[in-house]
Amino acid sequence: MIILGLDTTGPNCSAALVDTAKVLAYKSENIGRGHAERLAPMVQEVLEQAGLKAKDVDKIVVCTGPGSFTGLRVALAFAKGFALPRKLPVVGIDALAVNYCVHEPEGDAYAVVFRDIRRNEIMFGTYSGTTALFAYHPRVGSIEDVEVEANFLQSDIFEAKDVDTRILAWLGADLSPADYPAAPLYSRGPDAKLPGGLDPSK
Repeated sequence: MIILGLDTTGPNCSAALVDTAKVLAYKSENIGRGHAERLAPMVQEVLEQAGLKAKDVDKIVVCTGPGSFTGLRVALAFAKGFALPRKLPVVGIDALAVNYCVHEPEGDAYAVVFRDIRRNEIMFGTYSGTTALFAYHPRVGSIEDVEVEANFLQSDIFEAKDVDTRILAWLGADLSPADYPAAPLYSRGPDAKLPGGLDPSK
């Protein structure tokens, strides 16, 4: 199985191709902005690096957030567009879950994982299990909220760093889109408002 991992939830634009045993190709660039222009060429580059064609990809795993309204939608939209004509499965995993699996490779303990989403807010969730099934859905709060939850569960606290799309792809290899849909986990709603009070995030 050939799996394509994608992430545009932060300043990095990243793509990886893996099979169940090894990394076939990987690129990650800290570009800050411009993910929409860079992602498609990057995917083509990793395909060429691996000696593969688009038709060789069997599954896509995309990071769902947390991230800005514009940023994280780049990878989500690309994944769904790439998958549609080939009817490929698309799995979504959030950055907090990926970081949990990096810190807790055996998946045998609870941990509260958070990411700074600016404006004096953080997003955090509690995770456990080898596939990082969340015990409490990611939500916005403060570092004090994280400490209260960690104390209650007697668990560790980790700050989510950059997402490694190689690990992201491996984590999604055996997961089902029904259980892990590619649905966006926004840091907050978009600042722009449509006429009539419509919400563009829906």
